[in-house]
Amino acid sequence: MKTPLLVEVDFSSSPEALAASLAGEPGVVLLRSAGLDSPHARYSFVAARPFLTFRSFDTRCELTTPQTPDASTQTRFGNPWRVLDELMSRYELLDEVDLPFPLGGCFGYWGYDLKHFVEPKLPRRAVNDLELPDCHVGFHDSLVVFDHRLGKTWIVSTGLDVDGSRSEARAKEQADWWRGRLADAVAAFSLRVETATDSQPQGCDYGVASTFTREQFIARVEQAQRYIRAGDIYQVNLSQRLSAPTQFTGWEIFERLLDVSPAPFAAYLDCGEFQIASSSPELFLRLSGPHITTRPIKGTRPRSADPTRDAQLTYELQTSAKEMSELVMITDLLRNDLGRVCEYGSVQVPELVRLERYSQVQHLVSTVEGRLRADVTHFAAFASCFPGGSITGAPKFRAMEIIDELESVTRGPYCGCHGYLGFNRESQLSITIRTAVRTEEQTYFHVGAGIVADSQPAAEYDETLAKAGGFLAALQLQPRAEYAPMR
Repeated sequence: MKTPLLVEVDFSSSPEALAASLAGEPGVVLLRSAGLDSPHARYSFVAARPFLTFRSFDTRCELTTPQTPDASTQTRFGNPWRVLDELMSRYELLDEVDLPFPLGGCFGYWGYDLKHFVEPKLPRRAVNDLELPDCHVGFHDSLVVFDHRLGKTWIVSTGLDVDGSRSEARAKEQADWWRGRLADAVAAFSLRVETATDSQPQGCDYGVASTFTREQFIARVEQAQRYIRAGDIYQVNLSQRLSAPTQFTGWEIFERLLDVSPAPFAAYLDCGEFQIASSSPELFLRLSGPHITTRPIKGTRPRSADPTRDAQLTYELQTSAKEMSELVMITDLLRNDLGRVCEYGSVQVPELVRLERYSQVQHLVSTVEGRLRADVTHFAAFASCFPGGSITGAPKFRAMEIIDELESVTRGPYCGCHGYLGFNRESQLSITIRTAVRTEEQTYFHVGAGIVADSQPAAEYDETLAKAGGFLAALQLQPRAEYAPMR
């Protein structure tokens, strides 16, 4: 088989309708681009039924083949980045048709604690109380691609199997399976519209807890500023984790989050025992062949329903020396990160400051890009740059040490990445922020703020709560000035 099947289909419904109709299928992934002013928000992808699932817990790597009769799991020990890079090389499709979207790939999330395999000297201090996998990804031989710019939908089917072999019969079988699911999705969506009611559970102001009280968070900000004054760091990102009893399914949380807080890199990942619903505004890496781009966000103000006040907040953001210096600092950090994997002289900053506005907040963003060296794979570039400097600090290594000292629990998926690495070297990864993790009993949501020397500790705490606005609205919870400590 020389090329993947690429079949254009007539689909009158949405990516969400297709993903919702796949409930119960293993490994459902929806990467949803919202219709916002972003050059990277063109495509949406739906995938399911991976031929291989990879999870890691520190050095323990679990490889499961869910489509085999016994769904066997193999356990390996080692650096997860290296294991994944080795697997990816088995499935590369580098001589295929040149398209700007993935022809199959590795889809899922890479959690913040994978940093320990990028910087192995980092101490492990924070408590991993949720015991989630550091990484949870699926290798998908087929998917559905939605091009929102052209208004077209394609089924991509590669015919790949676990051993790296390819079969035309398998490719056709998978494509036919997707045709059936697309037809089911249209029928299910029509039925849902006809029978929709307002019987959703009504939210209330109950049980929201945090890893910090307001006073505790402010004390951590002040400690971070002491490190800054001592010359350890210039900037660090500190976060708190909110939690609330689960009242909605993971899919319902995703739908509600997307409704109240749309963003260009929304995602839903069904990881079996838990689900991830993200409305991330931040691109970490876009890789297309040898070209690599990153777009860090720094500087935040809330939005206001009053146009005059909203304009005032925008002016404050764009004229803030603090916010501007943060963005320039992190842009320089990421320029250095890309410099480690790119050809000499190829790293550029085509856009230093851009205002981007979303439903709940508005940000300042920059763009850094370069050309990868010929010997650098996408996974190697990803690992080298991980985690993103905008959610750690500068210098990155010392900032990560301080984060583990000041934050009481591990971040889990938060501040890692989610997205895909395509078998045809078309890859995109988003920073996992504005993200809910839904387990059987609780829903968790991290919010953070960038701390510099002239930060106002109370204002930084308030900024974290502004970033939680979409999450609280999605769960129909009333915002408060602070939350009870986690038990």
